[in-house]
Amino acid sequence: MELYQIKTFVVVAEEGNMTRAAKRLHASQSTISLHIKSLEEKFDLRLFLRTPKGMQPTPEGKQLLDKARDILDSVEKFEAEAQNFKGELSGVARVGLQTSPTYLRTPQLIHLIKERFPALSVRLVQMPTWTIRSDIAARKLDGGFFYSVCPPEEVDGILLENTRVHVVGPASWQKRMKHACWEDLAKLDWIWTPEECSFNVKLEETFSALNLEVSKSMIADSEDTHSALVKSGNGITVMRADEAAEGAEKGDFYIWPGGHIKVGLYFGFPRKKENDPVVRALLDCVEQVWKKA
Repeated sequence: MELYQIKTFVVVAEEGNMTRAAKRLHASQSTISLHIKSLEEKFDLRLFLRTPKGMQPTPEGKQLLDKARDILDSVEKFEAEAQNFKGELSGVARVGLQTSPTYLRTPQLIHLIKERFPALSVRLVQMPTWTIRSDIAARKLDGGFFYSVCPPEEVDGILLENTRVHVVGPASWQKRMKHACWEDLAKLDWIWTPEECSFNVKLEETFSALNLEVSKSMIADSEDTHSALVKSGNGITVMRADEAAEGAEKGDFYIWPGGHIKVGLYFGFPRKKENDPVVRALLDCVEQVWKKA
């Protein structure tokens, strides 16, 4: 049994799909299939069931999955310890960004990383909050920024700030929104966010507490799409205070004066990897950049 076979087993279980697993491992689908087949033949044990929903671990596969992850954890700790002997940190740090790099202070972060760890390369990936969290949990990312209404359970993370989020509408809707209450807002056309989005969760909590049903006329998962739809008069939505203020200053938006919500901005990293040299470097630099502001 080889280490690469164990890694393939874990990745296929996490992805639930041979094609995605092959892409993640930078291998052909036939190679991935061969790795799984070799493991099953070695132990005379079926590890996966092929279902309409994809590759699902068998009961035996599920039990072995935890052991396989323990093996990979041990290997990562070994590699981290070996890296410490080298003196200079090198390699690639994979970081997920869920919103504006400027807002996340990414330029300052990269400058600090280059200054303190010149041999460390950083790969920045733009993706939604929910994808970042799942990719951190699956260890596709070494760290990433995401919103959450409470401390995340599937990954470790540090709270950077409680981000203020405002309700905004088209500038032409000022008369309709100026003296509106939450009940009045619920009756307007809303440009909603996907259910995985933390803004969605917070809004659902707010309206549910008031026993209100919301008119969700459309759902969009892109900040740019929300801005364009509000600007063109299609409805109201929520956005960060800085984005709302910028749009209002340009005359594109009207910010509802009746209140706001807050959502936590976190920097997360894979569970049990706080002492990994690359993760530790990212955490130290992120904390320094955010403490300076």
